[in-house]
Amino acid sequence: MLRCNALPIAFAISFSTFTAAQTNDATVFEQKNLYGRWHCNHFMEDAGTRLKVDYDINYFADGRANGSGTLLLRMQNFPEIEYSISNRSTWVLSGRSLILSSQAFTLVNRSHPELDNFLNLESMFPQNIRESSRILELTKSTLKAQSESYGGIYTCSKIS
Repeated sequence: MLRCNALPIAFAISFSTFTAAQTNDATVFEQKNLYGRWHCNHFMEDAGTRLKVDYDINYFADGRANGSGTLLLRMQNFPEIEYSISNRSTWVLSGRSLILSSQAFTLVNRSHPELDNFLNLESMFPQNIRESSRILELTKSTLKAQSESYGGIYTCSKIS
């Protein structure tokens, strides 16, 4: 029997639709610090399921964002599966919240496509996903955020 934990799936949606985090509530973040290309890594483990994401996302001043990367998923009784992820979305920075709305989301199994008959993650994702994260830190070189949907924290570094 296939046991698919919903937490990693929620993370994959959140991470690909967005990448941001928390500090003092009085903190105001400069939106212009978000503009540009970021490299993000995240790892999480829950109930025997491991998820590792290596993702680049580009935030444009006009409120668009494009991202792509790799997701590695390891579940009990399955080999590690490598997916390519790509996403096109819009974003809004509102106070301490970064809100992304996905317009196009793609998740392709690159390592074991034969498993898509049992575990087709892309079919589990709606195309129009809205995700909000609480910004913990946003500087010219660091973006750290906490997903409001699953609570995970991830950090990104600006790509020169």
